[in-house]
Amino acid sequence: MEINVELIFLLVQAIVTAILGVIMKDNVVPSKWIPIQNIAIGIISGFVALGFGLFANAPIAIVTCLAISLGVGGGYDAIKIKN
Repeated sequence: MEINVELIFLLVQAIVTAILGVIMKDNVVPSKWIPIQNIAIGIISGFVALGFGLFANAPIAIVTCLAISLGVGGGYDAIKIKN
């Protein structure tokens, strides 16, 4: 199995999103704002990925990074808050 820079970047992004979610949830930021935090992390990560040349297309970079960050915790929190 070949490990490439894109995979490492996406894995690091997922870990950072998870750690920030655990630290921030209810201690610093109310739980209802965690999805917004994860969206911000996804957008920032998309631009960082573009800066390092990991993606050639900006919309694909942002959507991919948003999917990763929301998949880690934001999606679950959004559903939980809605209910």
